[in-house]
Amino acid sequence: MMRRDEERKYSIGTVLALVLFASALTCVILYLLIGRQLGFGTPLFADVRAYAEMRADIESRYIGDYDREDVTTAAMSAAVYALDDGWSYYMSRDMYDAYRTSSNNQFAGIGIGVTAGGATGGIYVTRVYPGSPASGVKISVGDVIVAVNGTDITGMDYLSALELLSGGEGDLLYLTLSGADGWERGVSLRFAVFDIDPVASEMLPGDIGYIKIDNFENGAADQFIAAFESLSERGAGSMIFDVRNNGGGRLGELTKMLDYLLPECEIFISVDRSGKESVTYSDAAEHKLPAVVLVNRDSYSAAEYFAAVLHEYGYAKTAGERTTGKNRSQVTIPLSNGGALHLSTAQYLTPNRVSLHDEGGLEPDVGIALPDTDFDLLYSDNLPKNSDAQLQAAIQMLAD
Repeated sequence: MMRRDEERKYSIGTVLALVLFASALTCVILYLLIGRQLGFGTPLFADVRAYAEMRADIESRYIGDYDREDVTTAAMSAAVYALDDGWSYYMSRDMYDAYRTSSNNQFAGIGIGVTAGGATGGIYVTRVYPGSPASGVKISVGDVIVAVNGTDITGMDYLSALELLSGGEGDLLYLTLSGADGWERGVSLRFAVFDIDPVASEMLPGDIGYIKIDNFENGAADQFIAAFESLSERGAGSMIFDVRNNGGGRLGELTKMLDYLLPECEIFISVDRSGKESVTYSDAAEHKLPAVVLVNRDSYSAAEYFAAVLHEYGYAKTAGERTTGKNRSQVTIPLSNGGALHLSTAQYLTPNRVSLHDEGGLEPDVGIALPDTDFDLLYSDNLPKNSDAQLQAAIQMLAD
């Protein structure tokens, strides 16, 4: 009996020793893997170690309260900001979720564009997205939100009032609105994720097809091609492509549009950090009509590149304002904390090997600036076409 107990004790001891050994070995392996990734003995390894020490000191010795996620976001954002590249940035988990939603041409919220209510206080509705919760309860451009969930916001500062309009999918919101007629009414609606149409089109007088491209995110190219073909079938003899206030989007959407319009040629030139070029070509099929591209100071990335390429190949003239001047492309790298790094990893040039950044943007053939009031109306999609001096200039260019 004693012998069996000793054997059992010996077995348990052996098992415990093996478990401890395995745990220690796992820790060593993990340490080596992390050390290899960060580079033992490199400045990066030393920097990461110092940061970890600082965070440990904050955790164990700081007297006040703090939010760990806020500290992490601030540290990560500051690191990317120090690169001095306006196109690279860090996204927290929530920011990354919103980024992925918008990249799919979806909107998370109630579906309105807003600005400060001015002398009346409150929040002025400048845009209502079709298919959104706001459109479903007949909120209109010009309405002023004066209360949110029973809280009067007319005396609040703008950012504090906006905070009351935030929420998660499914949350219920009750708004008190003051209409253009002065009457107040209340509406209930829920936050939701809904699709946005990135392309709008119509036929203008003189058989001019007008296509407005809000972005180059998911689905934009297919909608653009469908709009072009529909307008052509309806008898459009020329086209206006409006990429004002367009912040760009996905490379694949841009090249698909250019490929559709242009014959066989170079349509995108990317240059990596070693200086190596990668060229994207279009096929032989083309769809040619006289065209003007409308641009402004908020046309950048894919939007200004689209205009520049069509201009270099003589496909289209340009009108409006000088564009932003961007020539770096980014990749989005998911991180282990649920956030992401949006990092410039290459630059791009036009087919003539022009850097839009070095040129200070694209200078349009016909330069015309909008008054500030008209610019604001254009931004909120409320500028009447007959009052849009840039659009009217494009129409005249096609008539000449």
